[in-house]
Amino acid sequence: MKVPLPQASFTASKLRTVLTQTHSMNNIVYRQEFIAAGVASRTIKQALNCCLLKLCAGVYSVVRDCRAPSHRRIAGFIDDFDWIDFHVGKTAADLASDFQYQDLLRSLTINSYRRYRADDTISGTSAAILHGIPLYKVPKGPITVIHPRSNSSSKQIVRTRRTIDDEDRVVLGHLRATSAIRTGLDLIGLRGQQAAFAAMEWVLRQSVIRAAPGYNPRFGYTQGFRDLGRRHIEEHFLPAVGRLKTGHITAQNMAESLSAVSESIAESYCSLNLKALRLTGFEQQVNIDDARGFIARVDFLHEATRTIVAVDGSGKYALMGPDLLRSEGEQQNRLLGLGYRIIHFTFRELLHLNDFSAKLFEQSPELRNFAGARG
Repeated sequence: MKVPLPQASFTASKLRTVLTQTHSMNNIVYRQEFIAAGVASRTIKQALNCCLLKLCAGVYSVVRDCRAPSHRRIAGFIDDFDWIDFHVGKTAADLASDFQYQDLLRSLTINSYRRYRADDTISGTSAAILHGIPLYKVPKGPITVIHPRSNSSSKQIVRTRRTIDDEDRVVLGHLRATSAIRTGLDLIGLRGQQAAFAAMEWVLRQSVIRAAPGYNPRFGYTQGFRDLGRRHIEEHFLPAVGRLKTGHITAQNMAESLSAVSESIAESYCSLNLKALRLTGFEQQVNIDDARGFIARVDFLHEATRTIVAVDGSGKYALMGPDLLRSEGEQQNRLLGLGYRIIHFTFRELLHLNDFSAKLFEQSPELRNFAGARG
């Protein structure tokens, strides 16, 4: 029951890998290199509509193996042929709608920018991009950094005067950025509670998976996995909350509500909505069986009202084992046969609490008996 987010050839792991590669990865070329190779400024400008992509001032990526005679020297800078192959046959519209690709371009831009100052720490949305934290509809904009002594702003970078504890900074390749946990906390004020909560749950999940050898999502979540998530919150998230200058109460409430078992942004958004409605009795990532055996692992289950909440709107259930039914329709029929009602939410229906609650209570009015004060 997962929201199918846009897919691309470049994953979050590659976004992080890019940070440790030489600039030949993704065919990154600096203007001085073009000039030294005899590529005129006019040729560079013309190639932007053909085989060249501008990342930021003086930094480009060669995206096509162009056969135009005037561009043959640009093609000579191609080292990453997978990057070229990825762009073959794709229109500007295709690339603009590919969210992971756009995140990769932002990561390349941040990594390739040449005018950082010695005490700059990349922060906010820019830091989230470097960490590979999934965000919904990341707006275009300058790189955001914090600096202990300077404020400045340009089309390329916005520098905010602010200090940060060493515990909340990490080194990513040649760059310094806020830690993944601190980045998630900073997003509360920058992107709102929904985006920040999803980011924080993603960070928590990744840290728990790394600390849980042999973890396999096919087999669900043991109590040990969930307990490990709670320990990570107490040992890592809450100390970071304590180092915040402002917003401690909201950040602490959010941190204490995190779960390491959310498998998508959509699941995190739904979880936060359920908490905002103060609904008691919901469990997350629950296996359901009948007399024939395992049926499905569902996103959210309210056993008292026999309500299942699915967050992808497609009724996609987890399958385990060769003897289990492969038909989603048959799985759903088995769940219905046990007396469960299934409420499907698309991602857009999770964005607004009023819309979410209206649909939830309309399809399962008994849940009102388990709702507390709105907040």
